[in-house]
Amino acid sequence: MTAIRWISLSALILSASFLPAQCANDRRQNKNAGILITDFTITGTQTISATELARITSDMIGACYDEDSEEMEERLRAAFQDRGYFRVEVKSLRIKPRDPLGVPKPVTLEGDISEGPQYRLADVSFVNSHAFPAAKLREQFPLKKGALMERGKIASGLESLRKLYGTRGYLDYVAIPETQFGSNATVNLAVTIEEGPQYHIGKLDIVADKEVAGRLRMEWKLAEGDVYDYTYIDEYLTAARELLPSNFSRANVQTWQNCPEGLVQVRMMVDPAQEKSSSEMKSVPCDSERPLK
Repeated sequence: MTAIRWISLSALILSASFLPAQCANDRRQNKNAGILITDFTITGTQTISATELARITSDMIGACYDEDSEEMEERLRAAFQDRGYFRVEVKSLRIKPRDPLGVPKPVTLEGDISEGPQYRLADVSFVNSHAFPAAKLREQFPLKKGALMERGKIASGLESLRKLYGTRGYLDYVAIPETQFGSNATVNLAVTIEEGPQYHIGKLDIVADKEVAGRLRMEWKLAEGDVYDYTYIDEYLTAARELLPSNFSRANVQTWQNCPEGLVQVRMMVDPAQEKSSSEMKSVPCDSERPLK
C-alpha cells in the first residue's frame, strides 16, 4: 500500500470517530455534546425484581443525555420512584467513557442503588383550596387508593390541577406537594394550594383591517370582565380558522397579565401592517402597586 493510500485510510478512520452516534431517545439540550449510554449495570438492590431492574436499564441504554452526573442521578432516582420506590437512594453512579472523542460520547453506567420499600398511596388531601371541591381536585390524580406511588402519575396530577385552575382564571396558581410516609409502606400526599388572584378578560385588540377585525370580533365569545379561561384562545382559533390567514397560529396572539387589576389583555396580530400604535404592552406583576384611576 502506498503512503498516499495509508494517509487516506488513516483520515477515514479518524473522521469516523467524529461521526455522530445514533440516539434511540435524545434528551440532550446541546445536540453537539452529551453522552450515549451503551451499557448500564445496577448493583446493591435488595427487593426489586430482575425483570423490573432490566426495564430500568433498558429504558436508558441507547438514549442520549447531557453530560451531567446530577441530572443522571435524578433520572435514575425518578425511574425507581415511578415504580413505587419513593425513598430510593442513589449511593453512587459512575459514568465511564468508552470513546472520549465520540459525539455524543459513548459511556457505560455503573450504579449502586438502595431502593428501600415499595410504597402505595394511602390518600390525597388538599389544603387551602377554595375554587373547587376536594372531590374535583382528587379526580385530577390518576392514582387510586392502594395503588403504587408512582412519581410520574403524581406529576401528571399536579399538571392537571394547573390546567384546571387555569380554566377559572387562576394563572398564578401554585401547588406544593408534601409526602407523609406511614409505617406500613404507605404514603399520604398533601397538596397545599396557593390560588392567587382570579383573572378576568380585559380588552381584546385585533390588528387587522376593519372588516376582518369586525368578523373576527363577532366570533369572540368572552366579554370584558368574564373570568379568563387560558384554554379559550386555542378554542377560538379553531372556531375562527376560516377567517384567519393560513399561517396564523397561537404565536400570533399576545397576552399580558395585570395582576393588581386581575386582568388579561389580548392582542391578535392578524395583519401587522394595520398596527397604528408602536407602544409595547407589558405584564404587571403582583408586587406592583395598583394604578390610580
